[in-house]
Amino acid sequence: MESLSTSAAEEPPRDPVVQVIAELRALSTVQDRLDQYAAERFGLNRTDLRALDLIGQAGTTSPTALAVALGMSTGATSTVLDRLEAAGYAQREPDPHHRRRTLVRMTARAERLSAETFGPVIRATAEHAANHPDRALRDVAAFLAAHRQTLEGYLDAHNGISG
Repeated sequence: MESLSTSAAEEPPRDPVVQVIAELRALSTVQDRLDQYAAERFGLNRTDLRALDLIGQAGTTSPTALAVALGMSTGATSTVLDRLEAAGYAQREPDPHHRRRTLVRMTARAERLSAETFGPVIRATAEHAANHPDRALRDVAAFLAAHRQTLEGYLDAHNGISG
């Protein structure tokens, strides 16, 4: 596939901040492609895949917490959970500590497909990271966390969806 950017030899040196912003934009685009690929592999729409990802990140979560993270109503989230259960990717179960509360978790089937789909990317990322000193990785993690917080703050201020 052809890249939209020119080779490094053709580009004049750029300000590092401009480079970082350009890389974040490019990362967002390729992440979007990865999400579409994963949605197709799972046979899900993008909203259902995002819900499944949030469930997986949490380990277990409540439908209400999931609705908040998705920026959706509890009714719409219940419909998402119905589809995820029908596909065999999520299961609702009673909360052992609260008799009127329900928890949601990924099924073993979803965990297997997730490992097949994302495992190669995670392993390659870990290999890339192993080539950098811990201090540099901590700096990258701190930068990404601050960027995520910036996005969340922006969306919250504009009544957008944030997790």
